[in-house]
Amino acid sequence: MISFHKLTRKLTIILSAVFCLSNLALGAAPTSYTPQILQYVNEDKVYLLENIRKNISIPSEKLVVDALLSEDGPQAAYLYRKQLAEYPDPSLDELSRSRLSSFQFVLNGPLAFPESVPPMAPPPDSGKPAAAAPVKEKPVSPKPVATPSAPPPVTVPATPASGTGLYTLQFGSFGSRANAEKLAAELSGYGPVSIVQQGALHKVRLQKSWRTEREAEIAGGSIPFTSVAVPLR
Repeated sequence: MISFHKLTRKLTIILSAVFCLSNLALGAAPTSYTPQILQYVNEDKVYLLENIRKNISIPSEKLVVDALLSEDGPQAAYLYRKQLAEYPDPSLDELSRSRLSSFQFVLNGPLAFPESVPPMAPPPDSGKPAAAAPVKEKPVSPKPVATPSAPPPVTVPATPASGTGLYTLQFGSFGSRANAEKLAAELSGYGPVSIVQQGALHKVRLQKSWRTEREAEIAGGSIPFTSVAVPLR
């Protein structure tokens, strides 16, 4: 007589075998990645789908992931349409429709209006002529206005001291005439400038004088260039 324990063990083995045969015949249910797909889309982390792409076996999920990762707009739209038509999935259909709507908007763009609109015919019972559409005037480019250039600095040859007792401001002394003219141009906004030539040197000075050396130094403090007060000659 077979004991109850042996009978239970044999029954368990038989049921396990039947279960395995059923799985082999029907195939194990594939793993769904829909929750991760929706999560990555909501978090704007679509690039993370590349990590699970190779593991996806459900057709609807595979089509949607391929569309999301596609850099070709028309190809992505084709994949979304294929998913909706051939593999409808309540969990993913709304995502596919939303992406198709966005693609269609980008493709068509906003409504374009012509620059001029022909006058509309009045309603049959109004009896009033339609107002003419306003004519859009082309913008007229303003003519360039010539900016008056600063007068060139005056070259004054050095003369012996005349004992005037007046002082002026000197901003530099150059052996190069070009360097002296460059500084004179930068100083032209603060008053007339002259280049005084003394031998081989070109000295850049303001054409303005003060009664004392101290007054000249005070005036030089308001000009953002290094200067020295020198007797006017």
